[in-house]
Amino acid sequence: MSGHGREEQDDLDKVFKALGHITRRRILRLLAQNPRYPYEISKMLGLTSRVILKHLEALQQVGFVVKEPGVSTQGPDRTYYRLNASFGLSTTILPNSFVIRLTQQGPKHRIAIPQGFIVPEVSQDVKAVRVLLRELGKINKRLTVIDEERLKFASLRGQIIHRIEDIMTQCSWDPKSCQKVRQLINPISDDERSIENPLKEALEAFEKLLTPAKKKKKDADDIVRIEFE
Repeated sequence: MSGHGREEQDDLDKVFKALGHITRRRILRLLAQNPRYPYEISKMLGLTSRVILKHLEALQQVGFVVKEPGVSTQGPDRTYYRLNASFGLSTTILPNSFVIRLTQQGPKHRIAIPQGFIVPEVSQDVKAVRVLLRELGKINKRLTVIDEERLKFASLRGQIIHRIEDIMTQCSWDPKSCQKVRQLINPISDDERSIENPLKEALEAFEKLLTPAKKKKKDADDIVRIEFE
């Protein structure tokens, strides 16, 4: 596994470790709304402050949250916790396909709102709530469509990889060549930003191993090349 692949795998391990406890997921859900102090979180979740602090420390160790001093108008100053990470995690488990993607965003990165969606200004009236709920419904519907499309393409992806595996088996490739192609077409780290070059390398490997060495050069020139856009 490459250095980049190991780093991404480490990041995934941290994510799953942090999200592996239901209380931590509930804490992150609350902190996604607003920074909060431990006692406030304990009251909202019905747990002791000691338990909440333990989970906050675990989330802090993996970099998901940070603590900062805050001013209170109702007593002593408090220590608040807020989110310190922005990422998307998608997992697809299907026959012939197991894909995990971790998409991280920088702390100052702003995600552009897709055209057709609006985020109204906050105001205490029914009209504003109606607009917000309508936009929320549109987003939920879009997310459902995206999830369905992801499953369809993931299934297709898995079937294609399975066919390639069949070709390698039928051709009785040596294990080293098979492993190289597997790493190119189905890497442990699914980095979509660099998917083009690995596929080209895989095609070159197939052309080298499937084209008989005794072929004349003019025959080799007739091979149909696949262009990746």
